[in-house]
Amino acid sequence: MRRRTRLLLCTTVLAALAGPAPLAAAQGANDDPTTLPGVPDVLAPGQGCTTVPGKDTAAAPWTRGALGLEQVWRLSRGRGVTVAVVGSGVSDGPAVLAGRVRVLGDAGRDCVGRGTFQAGLVAGAALPGQGFSGVAPEARILAVRGTGERGEPDAARLAAGVREAAEAGAGVITVTAPLDGTDPRVLEAMAVARSKDALVIAPAAADGTPPGGADPQPAPVAPAQALAVLDTGPQGTRPESAPPFRHADMSAPGGALVGPGPVGDGKWTGSGASMAAAITAGTAALVRSYHPGLNAEGVREALLAGAYPGDLPALDPYGAVSGVAPAKAPAEAAYADPVVLPEAPRTAGARTTALLVAAVAAGTVLLVAFLAVVLPRGRGRGWRPGRLDDRGTSAG
Repeated sequence: MRRRTRLLLCTTVLAALAGPAPLAAAQGANDDPTTLPGVPDVLAPGQGCTTVPGKDTAAAPWTRGALGLEQVWRLSRGRGVTVAVVGSGVSDGPAVLAGRVRVLGDAGRDCVGRGTFQAGLVAGAALPGQGFSGVAPEARILAVRGTGERGEPDAARLAAGVREAAEAGAGVITVTAPLDGTDPRVLEAMAVARSKDALVIAPAAADGTPPGGADPQPAPVAPAQALAVLDTGPQGTRPESAPPFRHADMSAPGGALVGPGPVGDGKWTGSGASMAAAITAGTAALVRSYHPGLNAEGVREALLAGAYPGDLPALDPYGAVSGVAPAKAPAEAAYADPVVLPEAPRTAGARTTALLVAAVAAGTVLLVAFLAVVLPRGRGRGWRPGRLDDRGTSAG
């Protein structure tokens, strides 16, 4: 059952350490619970940029054991892969992201903090003294603006961000809001991503409820090329109050997660399908790093094929990285010119063998000639021995 039993044990035990979103309880080095602040998804009217530092904790988040990261890091840590985070921006202020964030336009400023949190989930470095780490701690981040500065949804900007990220060379692209597969702008951006061999990973549902108390509507269905991911919590399920969705390709941890904020090195907590998409994007970076010859569609298939089976496949980083079959030889190889080997030089052993063969052949010829004479005469006498005359010669 692969690691299903271990996964359930981990999630059951660690569930007690994580509080309901947006707050989570982490177990510190001194065994005192630490309540982390929740990272916002959209700033309320009149609310200033997020400037409050998170809280320090040395505890490892529940996802580290549930996803088997220690095991998969023996194979891949995401080196050489760039993951674009299209959202509220990404700050490289936190030590876990310092020096590994490339910025397009004004995306280096994250007023909300959610984009920085997502980038940390993807590629936060493993530093001494803390249990937190991103899924692909050696990958690089490309920050791309996909929302308004205060995190407000913007479908046109989100689609433009996907296109810009693909054109900038990102191998994996994750977005902060669901993509509408019927929107021409989204379809155009996906065509660019396909031409640039970039895998787009999108949340299958919104992260929060609409402002003003309106009833949430199911998220649109993402384009077929994108990988739509749904969030689950430490218990492996979604809260009943979670925003609805129409379609998802797979699920991944997205509840009570721990990550960096835009200010300082303290940790925050966050939940939502966009967080699950970020976790999945980090896993895609592991696959692309370990299998550099695999294209975007191949990476998508590896994520699905390596997942835990169920009504909705559940992300398994080790299964995705280790389960990829070796690449097949190019079809044209079957029609390549045949290889001609040089004639081997003759040796003394070869000459001896040749002489022996010649002698056997000569003996065979003499035997055939002898039988050609003897057999007819034998049949003529009825196979009786011949008589000798007085001179000792045959008489018949």
